Amino acid sequence: MELATLLRGVCSRCGRPFLLEASPGLSVFCPSCGHPIDEARCERTSVVKLGDCEVRDWDRLAALSPTTQQMVLQALESGRAPRELYPVLLKLREVGALICT
Repeated sequence: MELATLLRGVCSRCGRPFLLEASPGLSVFCPSCGHPIDEARCERTSVVKLGDCEVRDWDRLAALSPTTQQMVLQALESGRAPRELYPVLLKLREVGALICT
């Protein structure tokens, strides 16, 4: 489980929209035409990358509000979660309700 930064924008050369993960110190290129992306012109979003996670204690998950339960389950299914959910996911992992490899 780790935080990642996603860049969303439109390529200035080919005009195609993109959604890419930014890595510190590395340049980002358009997946369609290979043109270098100006990160300053992109919308940045922080997300949590989950990898392979599963629920081991459904009772602890059931103690969360229905909205938070749904957000956690959607995050597990997609492999990504909004940054706001990071503390909840960390706590679930800490108490053994969520196992991530």
